[in-house]
Amino acid sequence: MASILRTGKLLRYFAGLTRNVVVSSVRENETSNLLNNAPCMCGQFQNGFATNAAAKAELSLDKQIRRLDQDVRRTGRISRRDLEEVLDEIRTHRTATSSQSLLVIRCCGNLVPEELPEVRTALVQEIWKTLNALNVPMDISHYNALLRVYLENEHGFAPTDFLAEIEAKGIEPNRVTYQRLIARYCQQGDIEGATRILEFMRAKSLPVNENVFNSLILGHSQANDLESAKGILGVMKQAGLEPSADTYTTLLCAFARHGDLAALKDTLAECEQKEIILLDKDLLDIVYTLTVNGNGEHVDEILAKLRLSPGFNQDAVNVILRLVNKGYEDVGLKLLRVMPRTSRVNGELVDVGAFFIRQMVKANRPVEKILSICKTLQAEGLNPKALTIATEAGLTNGVVNNALPLLQEMKNAGLPIRQHYFWPLICSAESNQVLEIVRRMQQEFAVFPNSETVRDYVIPNLKEKNWERIVTALRDAGVPNSTAVTSAVYSALVTHQIADAAKIMEQNRAYYVPFLFKQPLILALSHTNDFASFIRCVRQIHEGLQFRQGKEEEVEQVEGGAAAPTERVTPDVVGAIVHEAFIYFRRDRAAMLEKILKGLVNQGLSISSDKATQLSEQLGSELTPRISELLGKLSSGELEPVALPSSGKRSLDSLSIDELERFIVNVESKGDNANNIKRQLLNACFRSQNLDKTLQVIEKLETEKYQIPIGIYAQLIDLYTHHKKSSEALEAYGKLKAKDANFQLDNFKAVRLADLLLQEENDDAAFKVLEDNKKDSPIAESEGSFNYVSTVWRILNSIAEAGQPEKLRKLFDVLVAGSYVVPTNVLLGPLIKVHLVKDDIPKAIEAFEEICQKHKSTPWKNELACRLIQKEDAANLQKLTDLSTGIHGEVNSLYDLVFSFVECGRVRQARKILETPGLRTRPQRISSACDRYKNEGLVQPLEGLIEATKDLGHIDRNKIYYTLLLSYDKSDEAEKALGLWTKMQEESVAPNDAFLLKLAEILRRNNIDVPFVVPETQKDHAAAKKNKAKEQVKKETTTETVKIADQPKEKTAKKEQTKTEAEKTTPPTKTVSHLSGFRKAILANDPDAAISHKQSFISGEKVGALDTSRLIELLVRADRLSEATKYVEELLGDKLHPQPKIFKFYLNKIAAAGDLETLERIGKQLSEEQKRLISFDNRYCHANIVAGKAEQFIKLLTTEIDAAKTPEEVTKLAEKFPRGGAVGILDKHPELVPQYQSLAEKFAAQNQLGPMNVLWMHLISSGQEAASKEIWDKHLSSAPRLMFQRVLQTAREQQDEKLVSVVISQLKNSKISEGAIGNAYSCLIDIQTTKGNSDKAMDALANAIKDVSLENINRTALLRLKQAVEEKSQKFPYTIPEKRTKADDSSSSSSSSSSSDDDVSPSIPETVPPKPDSKA
Repeated sequence: MASILRTGKLLRYFAGLTRNVVVSSVRENETSNLLNNAPCMCGQFQNGFATNAAAKAELSLDKQIRRLDQDVRRTGRISRRDLEEVLDEIRTHRTATSSQSLLVIRCCGNLVPEELPEVRTALVQEIWKTLNALNVPMDISHYNALLRVYLENEHGFAPTDFLAEIEAKGIEPNRVTYQRLIARYCQQGDIEGATRILEFMRAKSLPVNENVFNSLILGHSQANDLESAKGILGVMKQAGLEPSADTYTTLLCAFARHGDLAALKDTLAECEQKEIILLDKDLLDIVYTLTVNGNGEHVDEILAKLRLSPGFNQDAVNVILRLVNKGYEDVGLKLLRVMPRTSRVNGELVDVGAFFIRQMVKANRPVEKILSICKTLQAEGLNPKALTIATEAGLTNGVVNNALPLLQEMKNAGLPIRQHYFWPLICSAESNQVLEIVRRMQQEFAVFPNSETVRDYVIPNLKEKNWERIVTALRDAGVPNSTAVTSAVYSALVTHQIADAAKIMEQNRAYYVPFLFKQPLILALSHTNDFASFIRCVRQIHEGLQFRQGKEEEVEQVEGGAAAPTERVTPDVVGAIVHEAFIYFRRDRAAMLEKILKGLVNQGLSISSDKATQLSEQLGSELTPRISELLGKLSSGELEPVALPSSGKRSLDSLSIDELERFIVNVESKGDNANNIKRQLLNACFRSQNLDKTLQVIEKLETEKYQIPIGIYAQLIDLYTHHKKSSEALEAYGKLKAKDANFQLDNFKAVRLADLLLQEENDDAAFKVLEDNKKDSPIAESEGSFNYVSTVWRILNSIAEAGQPEKLRKLFDVLVAGSYVVPTNVLLGPLIKVHLVKDDIPKAIEAFEEICQKHKSTPWKNELACRLIQKEDAANLQKLTDLSTGIHGEVNSLYDLVFSFVECGRVRQARKILETPGLRTRPQRISSACDRYKNEGLVQPLEGLIEATKDLGHIDRNKIYYTLLLSYDKSDEAEKALGLWTKMQEESVAPNDAFLLKLAEILRRNNIDVPFVVPETQKDHAAAKKNKAKEQVKKETTTETVKIADQPKEKTAKKEQTKTEAEKTTPPTKTVSHLSGFRKAILANDPDAAISHKQSFISGEKVGALDTSRLIELLVRADRLSEATKYVEELLGDKLHPQPKIFKFYLNKIAAAGDLETLERIGKQLSEEQKRLISFDNRYCHANIVAGKAEQFIKLLTTEIDAAKTPEEVTKLAEKFPRGGAVGILDKHPELVPQYQSLAEKFAAQNQLGPMNVLWMHLISSGQEAASKEIWDKHLSSAPRLMFQRVLQTAREQQDEKLVSVVISQLKNSKISEGAIGNAYSCLIDIQTTKGNSDKAMDALANAIKDVSLENINRTALLRLKQAVEEKSQKFPYTIPEKRTKADDSSSSSSSSSSSDDDVSPSIPETVPPKPDSKA
């Protein structure tokens, strides 16, 4: 190479370029480009977006990039995590502008010093792949940025291949491209390659700058020609360029790379002599180069020259990170010691080196080295917490072998070891290592796992499904039994396995913290509707609380000796759980509540009166007499929990009547006093409500001269009342009065007796009982329990529903006068209802006015207002509002009136009120009204509220829209839900994230495309936004190449792009007319006119992939396949492809024509992923069948499987195997079954069962049961997934119940899911029902539920069967499960519905574990 310089040959390449030299005084480094462009980056994304959704995406992404920019400005580096978050943001919203994508690419080089170069390269390639997939427009600047990143990461690539790729895309390289290609050649030491590029630049008259010469210095150095490297300085001067500090730094690094210390020192002296100032960053580059090339012992001389100027620390950090990655921590430590330390306000020096420690751990350096550095840092006072930082980093990275030794060192140092230190390790460990970590926690560190550790980290990572084994394994690992049990129960509940949870709880008595278990228990109930298990769990939570309190009392007695016992208040745990369940359930909550209450009554559990009252009030109009009765029982305090199987020693009051009688006999036989037991016997009789036994016991005790308390006779009256024996009750009442004329029944007993007498229309006696037992003072608090109040309400309500106002009024007055009740809204309601039942509005208004004036309450105000609105009685409505205003205030009364108008469909009147000037906003009133309508299933009022609040800026309508969306979801009206989103756009209401997420869920569940950006990370390929794209194209009036992505692009970017294109082309008026004409022709379904316009386009101009796709569709529909093929190949040649739907339509036609040549030609231009998305292999198989080449196709597949050598190759063949096409071959060419079976056997031998599955389906569908059974037993009986939906479809079409029965018999003993077996049973039930054999269908259902749960039987099949049974006047004995609200039905994963027999590519082979979803 020296000869080149001596002969001046190299100089010729620059001689003619002197006039074109670009002098760059700006020092290029890894931050300069990003920072120089920062104003553009931060300011250009603020407005001009196509839609609100797009704006949100752009702003969110812009915010992320702005943060990257700030990090670079502040520290000179960014983290890999930040970049990955930006990539996720781009994938989520499926959009990025050209400027944003350029900046993201630039960030993947030396700006991420924490990562190894190969990691950074993989990251930039992933970003590049994503941008290409989204059709983000990219120009030469993007390729230049990618080149720079490759150079910084020293990534190996061929410059010629890179250049060819750019030119293939039709992009013109610029001088920066050539400069960086020269740099790549020079990195490899290939001066000849660099020279070729230089010749090319000279031919194009492209200028060169200092970077080219710096690259040549590097190139000569890499070629071990230091003399030529130094000679470049002279060449630069001859070319008119003065070597700068960058040039000298490059030369110094070359000497450092070769260890030429003498030349290094001489050159440094030359720089000082010429006053060329080397920055600290330049000297750090020399230090790095010396170190990584084995000359680290000489860095001290260079470090001594550092000026420690501002910004030095950040540059030093970046170099230290790179040194650690290369394994040179010692030099990194030297550099760390040089870094100036800042001081706190109090004068203390700030700790340094945390980044250094973390990087060593991250780079997986030896533990001994990490500990050595940590001790040094601590000893020198640089960082006293070094060991803690290292341990934290090790735990965060989840490497057990590194983390545990570091933890041990912490323990040896006397530092505390805490529970949460082990959580990352447990999460990252393999399932078989988890329990070992738990053991080591206890044995090595004396840290005993608590409930949080076990339930949230250990159990979820065990991957064990059997709960008994989980509990046993935890115990074996040293976890206390109570912790193991409660954690297992919690984990079972959060995974909705409520029956398993109940079983564990019953087998293991423990304290289950109500606050912790309440929510997962309710969620499990909502998911399973298993009310029996729910009640069992509630009972065990209650028992656990009693168990714990018993233990505490024992401790208190031991500690306190004979101290007086204190009153212990037991929290209403059962009531709290019931109340929260009631709030959670939105659909059929009254029925749900009744089931729960009934189960609690059967268990003998109780709730407080406060909770019962609260539930009653919240039920409102949904309150039924049955629920009221159950609430009364539960809050009465009379229920006793039923005995559990192992309840231990029993108390006296838990003994039965027979047991107490035997107990009395035993006590008296010993001569002891049994009076206390006899009192308990009487109580037991009344609790049992056994009238005959009670009378028998009373009579016996009277004969024994036992002094029966007078209160017993009052209880006897109540018992007669319970058994509806009014005459006996009155007789006993007379005897009671005769014994003690002043004795009064308590309010409860008096009211119940009066109720019985009123039911038997013995009004006089009823009123006399109430009069005799009235109290002088208001009722005691205990008498005002919910059970009592609900009983009074039921009495008043029954009279109101009978339409007897006089009787009702008289009874109410007696109850109030006798201090039986204090008037409340609930109890006053029947006084209004009695008139509305008879439609007597004037009387109702009169009663309402009297109540308002006398009791300051407004019962049934809303119902009364609605009735007046319907009758258009404005005068009374005004009166009603005035009365309400006097009690609740004007604003609240007006809002009540608004809701009444809305409920009656009078939106205009409601709106007038809301438009009232000065009316204060009450968001909570609107919110509570929305919740009430949703809970009651009322959609019309919510729709009315939307209309009534339109354009009223002071009202936040998002809550109304969201609640209406939930209501549409509840009623399965997906189209209306989507219409709501459109309506919000019309009204300029921006939907919030919660709304969009819920709507997206609804649309996907109903197989409707989601036409907006979903604010969450999308999996694989999100549904294309077709309608948006169409509107975008229609509005497009420029000549830019349209590459439609899934989201609208930024308007500003469009205008700039349009302007650029217009400058490069002829006047745009003509072009616009041809483009417009093309699109109009497409819309008019005129392919000839469209082709004519397209041919008139100016050379080099193109329409977008979407427009071309529409033209292809028109040609295919017109059977002009050869022309359609021309445009398909034109798109593929441009590295684009038609819309997937149209592409599939076209390929179907080609396959149906048997055109193998065209398909083969197209297939060569598609990647494997593209083929999978359009199910290319199935279509190619179909074409072979049409062309009569099915046998040759099977031979081709056989050749391919024979040639496969590795498991990966076999898996790839199995993934692309055309299952749908194979079904067609077997159906149309049964003579090929032997050949196909031979092929399937070869796949099966490699553990790929898809082809064999197809053969099994064919044999069983064609009645070859024996042959199918043989294949089943040999290959498929143990398969975890299976395709068989096509068999069921055949059975349905042929009404062949025998075929389904054969399928069921083979599936029953397999490993596939219950949902899949349920599909087969559903088919059998449907066939029998359709044939009119409802009895046989019922038999099939009875057999089915022996194998699968009822939830896994198709709900539609059950409904059809129920209708058929009821038409025969028979009872359908099963409760049909509620309609599922989630689309992820478990059965689909095991049936062929997920395997795409006909279209989309085959699923992952059955025997291969599913790959995790990638973020697309």
